[in-house]
Amino acid sequence: MIRAVGVLMIILFFFCAKTEKVGEVIDGDTFRTGSGSSIRLLGINAPEINDPGGDIAKHALAWLIMGKNVQLKRDVTDKDDYGRLLRYVFIDDVNVNAEMIRLGYAELRFYPPDTMFIEEMKELEKLAIRNHKGLWALPVFQVSDTTDTIVARTSTRSIDIDVIKWDEADKYYKRTKIVEGKIVATNNTGKVCFLNFHSDWRRYFTAVIFASDFHKFPQHPEDYYLNRYVRVRGLIKEYRGKPEIILKSQSQIEIID
Repeated sequence: MIRAVGVLMIILFFFCAKTEKVGEVIDGDTFRTGSGSSIRLLGINAPEINDPGGDIAKHALAWLIMGKNVQLKRDVTDKDDYGRLLRYVFIDDVNVNAEMIRLGYAELRFYPPDTMFIEEMKELEKLAIRNHKGLWALPVFQVSDTTDTIVARTSTRSIDIDVIKWDEADKYYKRTKIVEGKIVATNNTGKVCFLNFHSDWRRYFTAVIFASDFHKFPQHPEDYYLNRYVRVRGLIKEYRGKPEIILKSQSQIEIID
């Protein structure tokens, strides 16, 4: 009986999914259909087009879907804050969102309640990390300290981890550092929690926690870490002209006061 229900759900899934032709690939997680709809792939995050690896991720997605008829399946949320349709994308029985994870051209990025394929894609990301697939072979994505996948990056350059002040972070893009300072302002949007080291958060260093990782941190991290002196460890990335570190586990942030 359970198996029959499962088969019925799969049939309904593909019967109800809307089919569109891909007209333009914007980057590694966004495209437009021939009818003009903007689609943001659910559950994944690829580098911005001007960031390291952005062009590679875009080419990978274009190779998978450009000019093809795809099936679009929504989860709970219909659109994001930019008006883009949030969808899982299928070509026949291939989940394109999961395929971008499997190939290593996107990282897992789920925002509850849209978690339909999270377990499957978690396993695919672990394999991509372990096997240095795609952008995991480069200093683009950051491995979570909580992963149970054994990671051994191969590099001709040693990774030096030492302590720097928060206002020096913009000198160390693409390098793994421990950044020290006081968190003076915070904001939790429900999807992202920002831990800011300066009141002018648009220009200065920020530590970022995404909703898919909230469960790994103390409840209400925006209150827990506010006005605390901390050290945060991770890969320093440039986002919209300022430095940031993405925190994927509590072990990356230490209270030192």
